[in-house]
Amino acid sequence: MSRIIRTVSLSPQADEIAAKKSNFSAWVRNKLLEENSKVEYRHITPEIFLQKGICNPSSKIRCGLCYPYGKPMNEDVRLYNTGHINKETLQDRTKNHYGGVIEIIETKIQENEPLAPPMRERKYLRRALKYIWSFI
Repeated sequence: MSRIIRTVSLSPQADEIAAKKSNFSAWVRNKLLEENSKVEYRHITPEIFLQKGICNPSSKIRCGLCYPYGKPMNEDVRLYNTGHINKETLQDRTKNHYGGVIEIIETKIQENEPLAPPMRERKYLRRALKYIWSFI
């Protein structure tokens, strides 16, 4: 994996916190991946989904149903919002951008499954043990 070096501006307080990290770069990488993976498998903006057939690409939490490969790039979002590309092109560009970088997590949406019948209480056993215990 090739490394890209970026410079980050920190306040004095943030610098003290960063100095306590044993591997600050790895911590930043993990936090970036963690933030990018904030996903929910339900439509985040149902009103926009009903109007346009796709959720808002700029929402903080990514809709895993509309954008399964990752969050669209800001440039692609701008092109989509101005009408230069359609939703299929937006999804294809997002898929090509992430192409295997972000795993697609296959989740099963749980429907209302019937619950298992409740176990019968063992009240007679408890009563018997309580009765025996009273003699001890």
